[in-house]
Order: sequence, then structure tokens, then C-alpha cells
Amino acid sequence: MNRGQLHRPPRYRALGAFSLLEVLIASTILALVVVLLLGMVDGASSLWRNAERRRDASREVRAGLRMMTEDLHSAVLTTAPDTLLIEDSELHVGDGNSLFFLVSHPPDHRHDGIKGDLCATGYFIASAPEGNGIRNLYRFHASGDDVADAYAEKSLPSLYATASPGNKNTELLARNITDLRVHPISISEGRAHPDALQLTLSAVNGDTARLIGLKPEANERNKRLLQQHQLVLSTLVSLPPQRDMPRDHQKNEP
Repeated sequence: MNRGQLHRPPRYRALGAFSLLEVLIASTILALVVVLLLGMVDGASSLWRNAERRRDASREVRAGLRMMTEDLHSAVLTTAPDTLLIEDSELHVGDGNSLFFLVSHPPDHRHDGIKGDLCATGYFIASAPEGNGIRNLYRFHASGDDVADAYAEKSLPSLYATASPGNKNTELLARNITDLRVHPISISEGRAHPDALQLTLSAVNGDTARLIGLKPEANERNKRLLQQHQLVLSTLVSLPPQRDMPRDHQKNEP
């Protein structure tokens, strides 16, 4: 055995080890790095979740606006004011406006079994029939003799009033819609109806809609949720020229 190794001072034998202070400093730095990484991961996950929720709301709003635009491009507007009817939410329990009008779809867009080309359609917001507090956008659709008779008898509002969630003439179009606004834009003079409509739909994601539905009376909380999560999109739709009703739909008119 080497005698020099036996009598080496302790400070030379401890050169390859860490002191307690160095271990504590290294552990603290490592903990800080881990916390920063976890925060970055959590932030990225939160951004991803919010983007997914916003995408869900955007998909519902765009689907609603697209269908409304297609129907309005085929609208039948006559001198009768009820061929385009914009109302507040008194007729149907919901927020914003309701919109009802006559429409004549091209042959390739008509359903089998429909008599004639004249239809009535409409859009409104109402609570889901399930009673879970969720509000949706619904589309009303009627065709055939019912529409022709209602026009001839000047009772189109009564026909529109049959629209209701759960009825066979009403379908769910978009979920979690919080508001529908229809703003008429008139340019031409001597026209019974506006030249265009500005349509605005507002929506939230499913999680936010459920929170609002659980406590609809919590006005301040719900207002804050809408400010944080509500998505609002608008589109401008030009309306067809005003025209006379085709002769085969005027047979019952006085």
C-alpha cells in the first residue's frame, strides 16, 4: 500500500464530491426549470383547448349562415309584406330576431314528394326540447298546398307560428347559438322589402353553453362568460328582386 495515500490530507480526497450547498442550488435550479416547463405545457394545452372550442362554435355559426344565405338567394319576395317577415323574439322564446320568408328552390334542391315549387322557411333561436338550458338555431320549412293556401288567404304569419322545436316542420340547424340579429338594408325606393339583409349569429362552445344553462339567472356571471367565449360572425346577403307571385299560386286570391 502506498504510504502517501494513507496520509493524504482530507481536502484532497473530497475534490471529486459536491458539497451540500451545491446540491441544494442544483436542486433549486432543476425545480425551477421543471416548473417553467410545466407552465409552458399547461399554457399550450389551454391554448389548444380554447382553439378547439372556438372552432366548434365557428363551425356551428358558419353552417347556420351558409344555410340562411342559400335560402335567401332563392327567396320569393312580392308586394305582400309577410313574404319576408323579421320579428323580435316575441313569437318564439329566444334571443334576437326571427326570420321567415317564402322561397322557391331550383329543381335540383327540392325534396321528393313536394307539390309545387313554393315553400316557406324560417330561422329562430329557442331552448332545446331536452330542457337542459341549451339554446339552438332552428330552421322551419313548409311546402305544397299549405304554403299556397296560406299565401292566398293572407295567413302566412299563422303558418310561420307553427314552427317550434320538436315539430316535424322544424329541424335543428346549429347548436349553442346565443343570438340571431337580422338588420335590413334598403337602398331602392318604392320597394316593399329591403335590398339586402345583414345576418349576425353569435355562439359559444358546448362547455360554456352548459354553464350558462345550469344557472340562467346568474346574469353577471353569464355576461362575463359571453364576453370571454362568445364568437360573433356576420354576413351580408343581397335579396332577389321583388316579383309577382306565379299564376298557379294566385288561383285562390280574390
